[in-house]
Amino acid sequence: MCGIGRGGFYMMADMMAETIAKILGAVLLVFGTTAFGVYKGCLYNSRLLYLYDIKKAFLYVQGEIRYMNTPMAETLEGAAHQIRGNSRRFFSRVSKELQAGSQKELKQVWEDAVSKEMGGECLEREAVEVLREMGGQLGCLDRQAQGQAIDYFLSKWEFLIEKRRREKNEKLKLYYVCGIMCGLLMVILIV
Repeated sequence: MCGIGRGGFYMMADMMAETIAKILGAVLLVFGTTAFGVYKGCLYNSRLLYLYDIKKAFLYVQGEIRYMNTPMAETLEGAAHQIRGNSRRFFSRVSKELQAGSQKELKQVWEDAVSKEMGGECLEREAVEVLREMGGQLGCLDRQAQGQAIDYFLSKWEFLIEKRRREKNEKLKLYYVCGIMCGLLMVILIV
């Protein structure tokens, strides 16, 4: 007979089960925090893509205003078809409200749409403010003034894009490393 009795066998099994549970919990914790870091990195990338989409839409709007003299509602609907995601919903919402003949000015319709479609995780606060500011500029009737306002907006927008592009590698690495390290730290503290 082996030197371990029934009681010793069950105690070893309990210790082994406890160790396995700790290891499994540690792996899940590190995996979860790493996934959160990856999520934050993906969110950063999607914000950069939204900036590119909105720039693309405004280049379309700029061309329509300068060369085609298209009404603003149709111009914004055309811009919506050039892009995807929340940016598309944003331009479509403004266009539909303008086409519906609401009594609101373009500036108010624009601000409402910015609040509903572009807040939260779509764009950073600075970009939302620049976009909100643009709504007041588009409402003027003079084509030349609108063209100049769009030029000014595009220069500010390009600055935001360039800033994000420069920071991209550092931020992504930071999110990934922080996710992993936070998980490891929590495992050390808990176990």
